[in-house]
Amino acid sequence: MILQKYSLNILQVLIVCYLISVNISCNHPNAKKNIDASNIKINYQAIRFDRLLFACDTNDIAESVNQLGNLHPDFASVYFNEMTGFSKGNDTTLFNQSVRHFLTYKDYKGLNDTVQKHFPDTKDIDKQLEEVFKHIQYYFPKEKYGTVYYFLSGLNSWSAVTIDTLVGVGLDMFLGANYPFYNSVQLPAYQIERCEKEYIPVNVSKAIYENIVPFDASGKTLLDLMISKGKQQVFAEYTNPSIKDEILIGYQSAQLKWVQDNEAMVWNYFAEKKLLYSTQWQEMMRYVTDGPTSTGMPAESPGNIGTFIGWQIVRKYIENHPEEKLADILTSNTDSQSFLRESGYKPR
Repeated sequence: MILQKYSLNILQVLIVCYLISVNISCNHPNAKKNIDASNIKINYQAIRFDRLLFACDTNDIAESVNQLGNLHPDFASVYFNEMTGFSKGNDTTLFNQSVRHFLTYKDYKGLNDTVQKHFPDTKDIDKQLEEVFKHIQYYFPKEKYGTVYYFLSGLNSWSAVTIDTLVGVGLDMFLGANYPFYNSVQLPAYQIERCEKEYIPVNVSKAIYENIVPFDASGKTLLDLMISKGKQQVFAEYTNPSIKDEILIGYQSAQLKWVQDNEAMVWNYFAEKKLLYSTQWQEMMRYVTDGPTSTGMPAESPGNIGTFIGWQIVRKYIENHPEEKLADILTSNTDSQSFLRESGYKPR
């Protein structure tokens, strides 16, 4: 009887602990897998700027484009000035000629035809982006995103941009890895692999993060950059809770496995080579930007491994600081050495 009673007490304790843990995981603001964003209301609007532009009258290009600009002034200004460069120099005649060339040249017309066939509508993407915006508003209540402009960049690598709270998505950068003309514009193979539409919500999240939490890389150490990039990864992760890690970081499955299996080796390499506190730009950037592989690592290693390590540091910090809100962690100005120490990050 004593043993039976003792076992019952253990069972009761275990049940109580389980219920407490479930309650914490379901209600804690950092529990990304369990938040309910269904009641968050946003004013979502999708605008096919690509179709509006190609519907312009090329016989009266000045008036047509002027009307388009008046309807969508904020996006049109950035599109024509920054993304295409048509407006640079304030030469109206040259601008009109450039737009007409873009709309009538066979290669650009062919690109537009391919985009229209590949994206007859954007309903599935809109549904994903609406969820992204809801999750952003959940963690950052003051941020109000909801308007998306779909456009053609002319294969100029503009995949996702932000203009204040407007979001732009370059559909021509998501035509699939087999689209032949990516090679023609000398896009690297590791970038072509990510020209699939499943990357759209992740790219949008990362662009929005840079808008919410701007970062000046000048004078920063590699550790500073790693943690900054790691925070961006976490933001994308929490605002896209159903997307796999491979897509979030832009790795193939084998590459993700390699870096997971060799995480401690990579970390020790950074420490032994005294790279963590380096401010040498060329030395640092190779570890926190895209590339076919990583300098000093085996050929099977992926690029951008510093970002991956920074991601794990921020994940560990969140795990060890359940009392802190995600927004506070991601916007914190805590110096990188203190952040690393407080994260308790020690890969094995």
